[in-house]
Amino acid sequence: MLRVFYRLENEIKKVEGPDCFEHMPIDKLFWVDLQFASDEERGKVETVFKFNFSELQSENEIESNSRFYESENLILITSYFIAKEDGRYETTPVFFYLSGQVLITQRNADLPSFAETVKKIKRNRNSFKNGSEVLEVILETKVDIDSDFLEIISKEISLVSNGLSISTTNEEELLIKINSYQEIAMLIRESFIDKQKVVSSLLKSKCFINDARLTFLMKDINSVLTSISFIFARLDYLQNTLLGMINMQQNKTIKIFTIVSVIFMPPTLIASIYGMNFKIMPELEWTNGYPFAIVLIIASSLATLLLFRTKKWL
Repeated sequence: MLRVFYRLENEIKKVEGPDCFEHMPIDKLFWVDLQFASDEERGKVETVFKFNFSELQSENEIESNSRFYESENLILITSYFIAKEDGRYETTPVFFYLSGQVLITQRNADLPSFAETVKKIKRNRNSFKNGSEVLEVILETKVDIDSDFLEIISKEISLVSNGLSISTTNEEELLIKINSYQEIAMLIRESFIDKQKVVSSLLKSKCFINDARLTFLMKDINSVLTSISFIFARLDYLQNTLLGMINMQQNKTIKIFTIVSVIFMPPTLIASIYGMNFKIMPELEWTNGYPFAIVLIIASSLATLLLFRTKKWL
């Protein structure tokens, strides 16, 4: 899909479709959004702006810093956004082309940050005059959305922490939850590190030197990265605590079997002695031999149990 935003007489207009450039003044453009774009739609944009998407992306990959590429008339940014697909969170690349006053975005995902940016454009029609402002708003919105998502994850982690105190808790289920939260937190951290690199590169660009909006955004990103480090530490603590609880339960089980086996060792020895089939065994002809052996077996078990009690091993 091809969406075009342009300003006309203090009004912001939106046109969709591959033929949208034919029904609007090109010099009033400030944002072109390509989402799941067809070859025809990409071709229309390449014709209007006189560049090739594939060639620019190839040049960007050759650069040592593949997130950011700047030439005399163009800035190309490759950034990764978190998207939910089939119930899983994954990162998807988004390409930003800033050509003069026009921002061109290319993506293959439905991203909330873009939908929210469109809402902001509709609410604040006088605030958006060029593509640079749209780029800054998209980055700000993305940081805000990921920060809110991080707060939700933090609250869910608190619920997991409370679940550790419940004796009926399924340890395996909790371990799976903690692992999933670690993976999500890792994705969010990678996303913020990516935005940190992008904003840092923009601040070094001649088009955004000492930009106050990006400077504040960089401070927000650094603050969130600190919070993410705290969340990782908390998840590690929960994981270690849960593993410690599992080890304690296993040790209790092993301890019980060990005590039982030790208690029955003396009776087993006595029974083994009297179970030998030698011809000369005086106790075999003794009238009270059987009850004596039973009493001896019970007494040896009780003596072992008493020893454990005295040593406070039980």
